[in-house]
Amino acid sequence: MSLSTSSSDSLEFDRSMPLYGYEADTTSSLEDYEGESDQETMAPPIKSKKKRNSSFVLPKLVKSQLRKMSGVFSSFMTPEKRMVRRIAELSRDKCTYFGCLVQDYVSFLKENKECHVSSTDMLQTIRQFMTQVKNYLSQSSELDPPIESLIPEDQIDVVLEKAMHKCILKPLKGHVEAMLKDFHTADGSWKQLKENLQLVRQRNPQELGVFAPTPDLMELEKIKLKFMTMQKMYSPEKKVMLLLRVCKLIYTVMGNNSGRMYGADDFLPVLTYVIAQCDMLELDTEIEYMMELLDPSLLHGEGGYYLASAYGALSLIKNFQEEQAARLLSSEARDTLRQWHKRRTTNRTIPSVDDFQNYLRVAFQEVNSGCTGKTLLVRPYITTEDVCQLCAEKFKVEDPEEYSLFLFVDETWQQLAEDTYPQKIKAELHSRPQPHIFHFVYKRIKSDPYGVIFQNGEDLTPS
Repeated sequence: MSLSTSSSDSLEFDRSMPLYGYEADTTSSLEDYEGESDQETMAPPIKSKKKRNSSFVLPKLVKSQLRKMSGVFSSFMTPEKRMVRRIAELSRDKCTYFGCLVQDYVSFLKENKECHVSSTDMLQTIRQFMTQVKNYLSQSSELDPPIESLIPEDQIDVVLEKAMHKCILKPLKGHVEAMLKDFHTADGSWKQLKENLQLVRQRNPQELGVFAPTPDLMELEKIKLKFMTMQKMYSPEKKVMLLLRVCKLIYTVMGNNSGRMYGADDFLPVLTYVIAQCDMLELDTEIEYMMELLDPSLLHGEGGYYLASAYGALSLIKNFQEEQAARLLSSEARDTLRQWHKRRTTNRTIPSVDDFQNYLRVAFQEVNSGCTGKTLLVRPYITTEDVCQLCAEKFKVEDPEEYSLFLFVDETWQQLAEDTYPQKIKAELHSRPQPHIFHFVYKRIKSDPYGVIFQNGEDLTPS
């Protein structure tokens, strides 16, 4: 089915393969995916009456009973939800390799806004990280019970993808939104889009190439509400589900009000008209978010088709000129869509997990100084001396010669020698059978001599 209104310049997408769970999209309730609440246990809420000058504390017996009830309700969760919840818990546990990997990456991204040159670069890096972590988890022994014991083999990737949304995209949602806005404000694209939206809204539908019935004011409000709901979500898959609902609503309006069937050549101008009437700059970044973060396996079905249609509609608006109607996609926009689809759906070499594990969380002065700590990009071959130089810059220390990097583990402080490798030390600690809670701390040196790095006699100095 063509995407443009010129059949000779059409962009073909396979619509025969629907997205997971999208077959029942038109009949399913929005409550299945609105809000994306973190409340996965079905424990009943406890409401206490507020009393002046007093605080209400739940008795231990009541707390115990609530925990038992929560456990009972959790046992009724589907295997998929149980596994997603388990992976989410694991991602927050820095004693595990997986938890350390996720937390360090999320922290690094939030603290280093300058590490990406464009919005596409940022989203592609996040997608690569999600894909690699999925591959790691599918083979990891850290998951207990193993994922294959609860989930059928053909559904494992689907469940892991949902878990990645919760572990990675949820904590990054606010940061990614702010960065996308900053990128598009800085390059002037949002300013141009805002001006063009106003121009397009002033045109009547026929001038935009619309020759099919369009949604009325009430239907436009419904569509805008769905777009606003989309903005609250962090899962690209659930965002696409709402986009599908919008597109199907538009098709229904077109068909019901005319009694005839319409194709893609008629649909694109109507979608362009609807997006312009909604007047939401944020739809630009919503489309970009879905295009770059949606699982590539889902781009071959309806989701990929309508996502490309939405991109095409926005391209028409962005390139709209007052003296001509926006009816045809430019050759540049069509080429961009083809390149995007090929890039996202072609099997490429997946980056190694080593590419994403080179992060080191360093506290400043005290172990519990999380608010002032920094996540640094530290390669395996970087020495403690190099890390100290990086810390001096990040923490803006005026007398760096009086500071050093310390390891706090098993309630003991150990100053690391300048020629040791912090990432090697971190890897060794993670490889031990019993998990160890440890922290790297950049702090002022006292008169104590260098401490033994590991008391088991292992030599972590370079040979």
